Amino acid sequence: MRVLIAGLGENKEFGLRSLRDAGHFVGVIDLAHRIPVSLVDWWRAGDRFSADSMLAAARSADFDWDAVVCWEELSTDLARKVAEKLSVPATRMPAGHFRHKGTMHARLRELGIPTPQLGVAHTLPECQRLIDGQFPAVVKPTDYGGSGGVQIVRSPDELPAAFAFAMASARNGQVAVDRYVSGKEYSVESVTWALGKTEIITVTEKHLSKPPYFAEVGHVCPAVLSTADREQLERATVQVLDGLGMAAGVSHAEFRMAPDGPVLMEVAGRPAGDQVPRLVALATGWNLYLAELGAVVGTAVSPDTPSVESSAIRFFNSDGRTPFRHPVTLDNSITSPFSGVLQELCYFEHEGRVTDAPRGIGGRNGHAVLAGSAKQVRDALRVLDNGAPIYQGDK
Repeated sequence: MRVLIAGLGENKEFGLRSLRDAGHFVGVIDLAHRIPVSLVDWWRAGDRFSADSMLAAARSADFDWDAVVCWEELSTDLARKVAEKLSVPATRMPAGHFRHKGTMHARLRELGIPTPQLGVAHTLPECQRLIDGQFPAVVKPTDYGGSGGVQIVRSPDELPAAFAFAMASARNGQVAVDRYVSGKEYSVESVTWALGKTEIITVTEKHLSKPPYFAEVGHVCPAVLSTADREQLERATVQVLDGLGMAAGVSHAEFRMAPDGPVLMEVAGRPAGDQVPRLVALATGWNLYLAELGAVVGTAVSPDTPSVESSAIRFFNSDGRTPFRHPVTLDNSITSPFSGVLQELCYFEHEGRVTDAPRGIGGRNGHAVLAGSAKQVRDALRVLDNGAPIYQGDK
């Protein structure tokens, strides 16, 4: 099958290998420097913010495409327009419901589904009116992903900077204003085979940097939580996807587990980023990229046998003050707790560098991917974190 990825995003090597290993011909349209050309069969540089640009690139091939998917958050609605013009199948969901946080949460409020959003603002005075003195609140772009542009506001004095920070990432000039919800954060990965037919794949534990920016610093799959909490998250995910009209594709839904139950932060109609699909494949046997393609073309797929009990990724971030030190070295990588557990190690910065603290998905100094028993993975994470607690939505 000839599969066109109209909007690749970054660090999607696992997805490309998954499609090619399954025997598919893989094409990509994106910025040239983001395409690992050795992992694709065809590629063109294109403007991922222009449907016309992507369509022209797709039509430059001397063959027909069989399906179109998109792994770049900012291009998902445009990719479906390209597929429609090419008359080939793609993910099926209402435009805007999974891209614009204002549209998303307005629809959920109509359905009576719990949402933290107070409204959408174009200006600082509108932000102030929505918050109405009820702090803490959270301000974020309506059309961005990966926790980019997100900031907690604890007092009126902090609001102007938070509004400017969110607006800097908002391509449509709008920011969402949410009440702050305390509680651990989880993501739910699922595949929707048809409207009203969603299958939950797994629940993943999400780790964040401390406020005010909530940068994602890691994920653990599967999450360790009670059966009751897991079932609540699964039911809430199906309710949200049915309400938003997901008809075919995979979803990445993010929740805070509040005292009175899960509250949706946002949901994306695409495979998760941050190598979460790779973690899911290791710990569950499910390949989210193949599940997405199966849902798009109407062919159900099944999971393989999981290779490990647990998997995780930890991003190495700076606090903006302390010189960076490599937590995994040549010496300790071959000893406990890393021996047999460390799957991948990557550093972007030399030791001794002082780099900015992350404000969203940027500012990372490297990462480690772990896989093994649940105890092995948790032991390795404790060493990587050097005993420091990970923020998980505490008050």
